[in-house]
Amino acid sequence: MFISNSVISEDQKIKVAKLCNAIILRENKGYDFAAWKEGLLKETWDVLTQYDNVTLMNDTCFGPLFDIEPIYNRFEDQSLDFWGMTNCPYANNGMPGTNDAIPEHVQSYFICFKNKVLQSKVFRTFWENVQIETKVENVIQKYETRLTGILGKTGFIYTTLYDTNIRTGITHHPDLATWYPDLCINNKVPFVKVKSFIRFPHPKYILKLIQEKSEYPVSLIQDAISDSYDPFTALLVCDKLIPARVNRELPETSLKIAVHLHVFYLDLFEQYFIYFDSFLFNFDLFITTDTLEKSKEISDCLESHVTAKKIKEIIITENRGRDIIPWLSIGDRLADYDIVGHFHTKRSPVAEEWSGITWQQEINDLLLRPINEIVNIFNTNSKIGIIIPELPFIFHIPIPLRFSYEKNMQVTMQGLWRKMECRKDINFEVLMTPIMSCGTMFWYRPEALRRLFQLKISMEEVPPEPLTIDGTLLHCIERIVVYLAWNEGFDYRIMVPESQKISGFVDNLMLNQQFVINEQLRNEKIMILRSRSYRLSRVLLVPLRVFRKIINFILK
Repeated sequence: MFISNSVISEDQKIKVAKLCNAIILRENKGYDFAAWKEGLLKETWDVLTQYDNVTLMNDTCFGPLFDIEPIYNRFEDQSLDFWGMTNCPYANNGMPGTNDAIPEHVQSYFICFKNKVLQSKVFRTFWENVQIETKVENVIQKYETRLTGILGKTGFIYTTLYDTNIRTGITHHPDLATWYPDLCINNKVPFVKVKSFIRFPHPKYILKLIQEKSEYPVSLIQDAISDSYDPFTALLVCDKLIPARVNRELPETSLKIAVHLHVFYLDLFEQYFIYFDSFLFNFDLFITTDTLEKSKEISDCLESHVTAKKIKEIIITENRGRDIIPWLSIGDRLADYDIVGHFHTKRSPVAEEWSGITWQQEINDLLLRPINEIVNIFNTNSKIGIIIPELPFIFHIPIPLRFSYEKNMQVTMQGLWRKMECRKDINFEVLMTPIMSCGTMFWYRPEALRRLFQLKISMEEVPPEPLTIDGTLLHCIERIVVYLAWNEGFDYRIMVPESQKISGFVDNLMLNQQFVINEQLRNEKIMILRSRSYRLSRVLLVPLRVFRKIINFILK
């Protein structure tokens, strides 16, 4: 029996129907225990008591990593009444919602009851008394942590595949299935908890361990994490980095490709055509610029470039909104393509002076030189909705904490998210390091960013050029595109130099976290100094009062 607390499509129903006898679609109320109750009651107790055993499991885990038939055979041959994969040992505190003691119990993500339990009154009474709870803490307190004890008091015998009471040197948390997935995998537990990839300090090690110990396709795990968790969390778990290889042969592709280039600085635009001339595939080029004179000069300069034949249109736009508003203004022209590259000639003299290399050059080396690699990614993986460059070196600083406007942008991004009626939940206001394309240059599928092109932006919302401040709506759009692709069910990739193993976004998070720690320590030191100075002033004040009394007495 398959029970879902969410809506599934007809295609999904057809797939699931091949794997089960019944499908129950219900409201998302009461979590897994309420769902199991509904399934058990629908099957009826008369039918349930005819089974040799009934297994209840939920979707909080991946697996099976290993064949589970031998596990069933092993426990069927033992004098047991119910069993599970792992148990949570007794703990003096830690009960969710109360921090009371946690009784030992079989964890409910996978638990099997034999016929003797199915026929018992205590088992039936337990399920008939399950209520719809609105807080998961209540479900854990009232049902998950109590079921084992209720059955145990009746005399039923239970065990687990991995008895977590037998553990060496593990004292941090009783829930080994979530906090120590490596121990579970090494002890042949065939399921790994989804949350373990978020709570374990080295989640990519868990993926590697699964690959080494089993034949389970880790791509299923990566796809699920990427879809369910925000892009930065997914970066910590999944393989998002693509080496910017330049020696890949161009794959055969039927992709319809376009490039948009916004030209403001004429002295920079021709460098792009050196890259475009090397493209070995068909593409259409859309150019936007802000004056007719620039348009004519662009046309004159392109006579020596083969890419000139690729120009679909040169469009004159208002000098407002940098490259973003011109790009959004031709969204209807770009919507017919499978993938689009967005580029521009924006410059940052300060960044160039600091880094010794233009950040545009860094981005071009990652998004234009390895173009065959990029086309291959889109060509072979329909789930990829956007490809961005690695964080340029100049931006490896704790941005959100250094600049107050970053906090304002987080609020604006949250407002944009609501305005575009995005379906996934995310809190930008606690997002320290956004996954973003610095400089707003990237390759994307138009359908992945459709909500952005449907967004109605008035010119009153766009500050006039030149921008005198950071933190505008334009900067918010720069930071939100990867999240919009994620909202539409697409994944992303980051192009990095070939030898690079870790993303600068992760480095930036560490810098941010260290900056927070340093700020907290600094504030604590200030409070200590203030407290000490106050106490010192009180100490000095007492002798002064005594001295004043003595002087007053003498003068009298």
